Amino acid sequence: MNTVLALLLMVGVCAFAYGASVGFRGKALYVDYYGRDVPDRVKTTPHLRARANRIFVVCGVAAATLLLAPLVWIFTDFQRDRTTWELAGLAAYVFIVVIVGSYPFAKIKSL
Repeated sequence: MNTVLALLLMVGVCAFAYGASVGFRGKALYVDYYGRDVPDRVKTTPHLRARANRIFVVCGVAAATLLLAPLVWIFTDFQRDRTTWELAGLAAYVFIVVIVGSYPFAKIKSL
C-alpha cells in the first residue's frame, strides 16, 4: 500500500513539475500544451502572456513542493500500515494540492 501511495505521489510531483517547466519555457498558452481555452487577448498581449506563464510556474512549483511532504511522511516509516484516518487526511491534503495546481486554468480565463 505504501509503495502505491509513494508512486502516485511521485507521479503527481512529476506532473506538476512538468507544468511548471512548460510555464518556465513560456509555452503554457500554446495549443499543444494548455492553450485551448485561453482568451485571445491573453494570447496576443505580451504582459498578459508573461503573467499567465508566471502563474503556471508558481502554482506548478508550489503544488510539486507540497506533494513532497507526504512523500517524506510515507518514507519515514515505510513498513507501517496507514490507518483509515491517515489515508483520509492524505486524500484531503492531495485534493487541496490539486486545487493549487489547477488554479492557473481558472485564473488565466479571468485575466
